[in-house]
Amino acid sequence: MAATPESPQTDDDRAENDQEDSSTPDTLPDEKFRPSTRARFEPPKDKPQRRSAFRIRLPIIEDEFETLPDYIRGCITQVIEEVRKETAGGINQFEVLQYPGPVGLELILSIEPKRNDARSTNQSTVGDFVDRTHEAGANKLTKAIQKYVPEECTVERGSLDLSPLGTTPVNVSRLHLRKDHVVNPVGTSGVDVLATTFNTLREHSVAFVYQTLLKPKQDGQYTAAVRLATYPPQFVFTGREGFVEIAERGHPFDLATTFGAYNLTSNFRGLTDRYWETEYTEKINGESFGSASYTDEMVTSRKSRSQARREADQVKEIVLGKADYWHMLSANATWDTLLKKELNRYARFDITGPFVAQLTGLVRLRWKTNPWGVVPGREPPKFYTEEILNTYGSTAPNYGDNDELIHVPDETLANTGSVAHRGHVQSIIDIFTEGGDEIYEITQNSKSLPDIELHTETGEISTIPLTVDASYVSVEAELNNKTKATTTLVNADRAYAMGRHVIFVYDSRKSARLGYTHLSQPYNDNLFDRDDGGVRLYNRTKPVRCPDDRIPVMKGSTTTTWELFGRDRIVAKVNDERIAGGTPGGDVGEFSWDTHFYQVVDGVHRVEDVDGAVIETYNEQETFTAEWTKIPLPHIPICGNYLHFATVAYRTGEGGIDVYSDPPDWDTPDSAGKMKRHRGCLDTFTDQLICERDDARISSGALQTWAQHYYTAASAHDTPPGSIIVQALPEEIKDAKKGGTNNRNPHYPGYDWVIPPEIDTPHRPGVEEGLTDLTETLTETSVADVEIDTDEAE
Repeated sequence: MAATPESPQTDDDRAENDQEDSSTPDTLPDEKFRPSTRARFEPPKDKPQRRSAFRIRLPIIEDEFETLPDYIRGCITQVIEEVRKETAGGINQFEVLQYPGPVGLELILSIEPKRNDARSTNQSTVGDFVDRTHEAGANKLTKAIQKYVPEECTVERGSLDLSPLGTTPVNVSRLHLRKDHVVNPVGTSGVDVLATTFNTLREHSVAFVYQTLLKPKQDGQYTAAVRLATYPPQFVFTGREGFVEIAERGHPFDLATTFGAYNLTSNFRGLTDRYWETEYTEKINGESFGSASYTDEMVTSRKSRSQARREADQVKEIVLGKADYWHMLSANATWDTLLKKELNRYARFDITGPFVAQLTGLVRLRWKTNPWGVVPGREPPKFYTEEILNTYGSTAPNYGDNDELIHVPDETLANTGSVAHRGHVQSIIDIFTEGGDEIYEITQNSKSLPDIELHTETGEISTIPLTVDASYVSVEAELNNKTKATTTLVNADRAYAMGRHVIFVYDSRKSARLGYTHLSQPYNDNLFDRDDGGVRLYNRTKPVRCPDDRIPVMKGSTTTTWELFGRDRIVAKVNDERIAGGTPGGDVGEFSWDTHFYQVVDGVHRVEDVDGAVIETYNEQETFTAEWTKIPLPHIPICGNYLHFATVAYRTGEGGIDVYSDPPDWDTPDSAGKMKRHRGCLDTFTDQLICERDDARISSGALQTWAQHYYTAASAHDTPPGSIIVQALPEEIKDAKKGGTNNRNPHYPGYDWVIPPEIDTPHRPGVEEGLTDLTETLTETSVADVEIDTDEAE
């Protein structure tokens, strides 16, 4: 009888969240793996443990391994079939986990008993009840295993802990069945697909966990869910770029590659066409880029564009399989109903008893090297043995003396931030470490330094899809800077001065959106409604300080606004009245201030007039600040957009890190026309960053350079050359272009920058040194000696 798809069932949606950590020590002396002991500042979303589980190990002695009986292939099926019958429906779900361990291929068999509301009258703890629910099925499993598993195998009963696998999700390949297909009958494929899958993983030394969930049904059938998680960082794809690569090229370890023989497919195949238009290009030099655009094909009179795009985002998450990974760890067979409603796919499907062996067979494979040794920050699941049911021959690890685990450094450097900030920093370090990157926390001192530093010899960062032209990358843990734009911008200035790329990691997508806005438009608002077209700047936390060390102050609780107009004029206002002004490149402390002034003399807080006559005195600073407000420094951006050397990322709810992107409307796919995209970019660029101003001009080279920076920061597509930039300019600017003989010194008269790039100003201490002295020493040392205000750069 052919198997058919199964409709979703809500009782499978429960996570196994009532398990407790086992404190029973491992009784086997050969176990060389240890759970991660790094600090965790947040509890895990799930409790990935299995109680009353059974571990089955094949013998490692070659003669014993080679002479295993043929029926070992189906012994797990025989165990499951017998227990299912004996427990009279008391088993809600069987789980089979397989992964490479310290001896070879490990197989874990566990059950989820059916839940009952009744409580034993003699139970003393909740744990007693949990144990009792497992007891009947576990006892039957013990007898069936002793009956069907060959005596050459070692069998233990105990608890399995999956937490050593790490805290960040990986891509999961999950088998799907199309609505109009059925699973091929047993034996028609002519190949042992499970053995072929494991062989491929072994040949490439891939650390993995393979899972089969089987829910008993009537008439000898089961509902099956099958997943494969692979852990090497080079095979973990993240964000939109990773989604594009999977959609266009597939995943190198896709279960459908072998299980396609049974009419099965996977979440890595054929789900994107109606929702996304994707493009992926890999150049000869190894660089690659991908882009994804909504197709809006699913928009109808009954389905709005926003709903269709929400579904498209769901499809992206299904393809990446990271949410499914957390369900995998908690033995949950949940699947997204969008698969059935819109994509005609089933991630749970019905099979008959004889087909169970194709999904759960005990495969005869040996590992000679440790695939977990090259996966930083992750270790194989840990099994705590409570009872040895059967042992035969040697069970010592077979990796050899020179195949020790790679040590993952436990960076516990001092950090003066809050507990929440330290936890955010540690989580970022954990995520990048498990992603395969070399990353360290920086000891904070009197200098203002990045929170974290990432080292890369090749320029490639594996945790997120990013390639940089440097060996060191600054990483800023932005936890308290969500609303303080100037602090984020000071951190960006510091990275620019050090000649580095910088990654800002926020604690949520919502926070990242705000940070992205600050970095993409590093000023408070435009003043385009004025004839002289300037911008209103963000205020810094440091106050203005005059050459005589006095600070300008205003009476009462006031707000200062700084307005910048090109390279010629910057003005400070309070209540719309000018209090100072001058040249942006100068020291604002030397301006003529129409204010009072503050200083501390012999412990007394004094407010003085411009000539130094005392107006008010205070013994306590709190009394002074209750009546007066210090005038803050302005933050003058280095350029109109920081995103050409900064990446905005955020910690996801699933425990990983994604790059935040906000593709503009003009960033359309190539099929819509490249020149249309270029013109859309230049229209937006000139609207935001260029204004008309008499007696001003912009050089053609500068315009092309900054337009390319702007394009690179906002688009996933290749940046066009300067000649294309010129062609794509708005006609009124293009027509204004002038130049000398033979088009020397081409420029655009009558136009100026809203934010003059790289304006020479003393308002960013330390930045000028970086801009004028980007030496090899600065870019290739661990931490550059660059001074930035320490109370502004977290």
